[in-house]
Amino acid sequence: MSDPEQLVRHIVDHAAHYLPSQGPIGTFIHHNTLHAFQDLDFEHAVVEASDLFQTEPYISEDRFRHELRRDRIEAKDIDFILRQEENQEILKGELDRHQLLRTILLTEPCVFDEQTIFWELEEGQLAKIIHTSPDAGELFRSCSERLKPELNQQQQKFTRPRDMILQITGNDLDEMLHPVLIRLCAAYLDQGISYWPMPGREEGFLQCVRKVWESSTAIDPEKLGGFGRKLREQRTKQWDATQTIISYLQQMQIPQDQWEIVLIAELLALPGWAGMFRRLEEAPELASHRELKCSLLDYLAVRLTLLSSAIHGMFPKGINLGNMFAEIPDSLEAQRTVELASFFDIVRRLGLNANDVRSLSEEEFSRLYREIKRVGSVERRRLFHLAYERWHERNILDPIAAFQKINRRVNSEKIPAAQVIFCLDEREESIRRHLEEIDPEVETHGAAGFFGVAVNYTGIDDGGGAPLCPVVVKPQHAVHEVPVEDDHHLYQERQKRRKIYRRTSRGVSIFSQTMVRGWLSVLSFGIWSVVPLAGRVLVPRRFSQLRKFLDKVLIPEPRTSLALVREEEERRTAEGLMMGFSIPEKVERVADLLLPAGMTNRFSRLVLVIGHGSSSLNNPYESAYDCGACGGRGGGPNARLYAAMANRPEVRQGLREKGIFIPEDTWFVGGYHDTCNDDIDLYDLDLVPLTHQPELERIRKSLDQARMWNAHERTRRFEAAERDADPLEALHHVQERAEHLAEPRPELGHCTNSLTYIGRRATVRGLFLDRRAFLTSYDPLQDADDLFLSSLLAAALPVCGGINLEYYFSTVDNERYGSGTKLPHNVTSLIGVMNGHSSDLLTGLPSQMIEIHEPVRSLFIVETTPERFLNALSRIPHLSNLVENHWVRIVTLDPLSGQMHVYRKEGFEPYHPENVQIPLVKRSMDWYQGKMDHLPVAIIEEGMMTA
Repeated sequence: MSDPEQLVRHIVDHAAHYLPSQGPIGTFIHHNTLHAFQDLDFEHAVVEASDLFQTEPYISEDRFRHELRRDRIEAKDIDFILRQEENQEILKGELDRHQLLRTILLTEPCVFDEQTIFWELEEGQLAKIIHTSPDAGELFRSCSERLKPELNQQQQKFTRPRDMILQITGNDLDEMLHPVLIRLCAAYLDQGISYWPMPGREEGFLQCVRKVWESSTAIDPEKLGGFGRKLREQRTKQWDATQTIISYLQQMQIPQDQWEIVLIAELLALPGWAGMFRRLEEAPELASHRELKCSLLDYLAVRLTLLSSAIHGMFPKGINLGNMFAEIPDSLEAQRTVELASFFDIVRRLGLNANDVRSLSEEEFSRLYREIKRVGSVERRRLFHLAYERWHERNILDPIAAFQKINRRVNSEKIPAAQVIFCLDEREESIRRHLEEIDPEVETHGAAGFFGVAVNYTGIDDGGGAPLCPVVVKPQHAVHEVPVEDDHHLYQERQKRRKIYRRTSRGVSIFSQTMVRGWLSVLSFGIWSVVPLAGRVLVPRRFSQLRKFLDKVLIPEPRTSLALVREEEERRTAEGLMMGFSIPEKVERVADLLLPAGMTNRFSRLVLVIGHGSSSLNNPYESAYDCGACGGRGGGPNARLYAAMANRPEVRQGLREKGIFIPEDTWFVGGYHDTCNDDIDLYDLDLVPLTHQPELERIRKSLDQARMWNAHERTRRFEAAERDADPLEALHHVQERAEHLAEPRPELGHCTNSLTYIGRRATVRGLFLDRRAFLTSYDPLQDADDLFLSSLLAAALPVCGGINLEYYFSTVDNERYGSGTKLPHNVTSLIGVMNGHSSDLLTGLPSQMIEIHEPVRSLFIVETTPERFLNALSRIPHLSNLVENHWVRIVTLDPLSGQMHVYRKEGFEPYHPENVQIPLVKRSMDWYQGKMDHLPVAIIEEGMMTA
């Protein structure tokens, strides 16, 4: 591009794709960490991203070999993967590529690195092998004689001025400018922590920073002399962000063809903060309290101005960075020795001796050397990873295939005692299973947790609305929770008391935010803070019960209803959202869930719709445990809305026209399941007809038992839980974890996810899936044109696949793709977390959320045929790259024959299961009791459907 300004804007827009797209911590939405690379095949993408971000593409080879030793990778899995790889003869009649790879992967290696290689050669493991075995010593000498790698010096290139200056002077520019830049970013994006807001935020980040430094009291940071002068000069010349960036590039004499490399590198120096500016630039409504004018160009302009000041402070007479990309040689002696030692180790494991090596022709030796060098660390880990996933695939598909031969199908005419629709979340797999064991006449279903009701919802105590829907969906409707007419006086009293409480709390907070007043505040109020602190640590569950009791006594809670009916078509909120839903809109929302699930008749007298979320204390990642389909918030309001819609007679009339026949005596009840403390709340029970009280009492008792058993199963993973606790004690344990002030693992979240099932519940009901499976209800026999499957894939691929991939990358490299341990984390600006008082804004998941996760791509099992799956996928082309580039694994299960097909690199191919014997137990507890590791699939006899 000839226009420099246009070129810079284009570069920044392109670079933004590489930045994290995680929003503020209060709306933590799981997504594919490498979303910018989805147009590449997974195996190539992870390596390319690894080069760009300096991250790991796979877990370590040591961990893979650990899995190999404990049989979570088997030799037959490696053999299967190698058969998919290109083969080539290396030594005629003696060795080919597959044999070489098999030997390398299945035999224990010696590991060498450049820092210790000379010690290894003189005193370490390598020295012992060479000196204790004459044959080994002779083999090492023969390898050394023949191995003559080119000794061209390795060329090192720099992409940032900081790297070159660090190499030359030993001074790190990032250490000079990052503390200042981080403070500026935190102050600008602040959502309510600071007492004095940063002035001038309405003008944008760059203008705001310039305005702050215009103050007569502004002092340039140490080692950044001239920062204020540069800002004033820019303001005088009326430069915008783009012109400021160009000025820096020209001042540093960086060639225009290198601008993109330099700017991308600078943005990736603090990807968390840069990514947050971009995210709020695209979606300012994600800010929890105050929408701000955010611009990635502004951020970059401030960063480069700071960088220019730091360079000027170090080189007052100037420095030409135009040769920043010059090649600087590095010594290769240590690398050459490591290469020799590794080559010797592999040749020894192949069973070759010194004479064999010496007798090889130049062509043969060169081919052997090239093939061994080709199998570096990344290649070995790639093959291990594929074998790891193959083991996982076999141990899921083989039992499911065997189960189809013995699975008992329920009489389709039989009316269930109750039907319960949960979110598809894999954490709900266990409570659904326990509910079916406790009451086999109950039928459960799964759907995306916003239940198709995308709304901007304002609760009775909320200061403003919040979107309860996937982040890719923009709600067009607003719904408010309002007090019922008879309780309006209670609502007014509640608002009055809450206002008093807020003023008191804020007054204490503000009073304590200076040194003198803080000291007085400690003397006045500090002693009282010991009481709740002690309660939340010593008796967290009891203290929580007391607090909730006092809240009910002191702050009255009125009965409420939902303003969801829109009588006037044009009635809108200030944001342009339609207030409530019209009748046709309600019919459409209700039908969009029931039709794909095959729920067109055979309705119970009672149908429960249960959303989910998670509540925990002192946990900045709390929203990461909430419902991703609800925008990182709880799905209770969505469930309540759905039930209210489905209960309206005019809606049922419209549903009959769509082929859905809900009897007049069927009643829908909304509810909410807290996946952390396993509480279940049902809404609007005062509206349930008296005639339905027996059914309501039955399902409530069954749910109470199911949540206790669910807690019991969950506690098998917790080190602090009693091994012999009964279900009630287990429930108390998870309730305490949720309320404990110092608990870093209130719940384990999605850490066990590895499977997504889209199909009829009857096909897998009775299988123990170990809380690993997202479960979406889909009846392929009622979807002739595959439209329903398209809509389900459109939700499941990005939601379930995104959750899985974020857990994958946060596990593979927890320090760079994840956020490391929670222990040094501090909430900053109510926007995210940092390590300590000054660091990049952390994205990804902390180690406490991924410790037991197995990093495999999600295995999607879809009850359909390959042809129908591809037909459905063709209608959502924007998501086809997730499948075609193998970011998820796809298996189809024929709903009539049970034949499975797996999507490989060449397309679908039949899956041939091994004959396996599935463990059969009476109850789930009989299978998981006393075990902490991931468990194989088993049949739960009491959970199977009865004829």
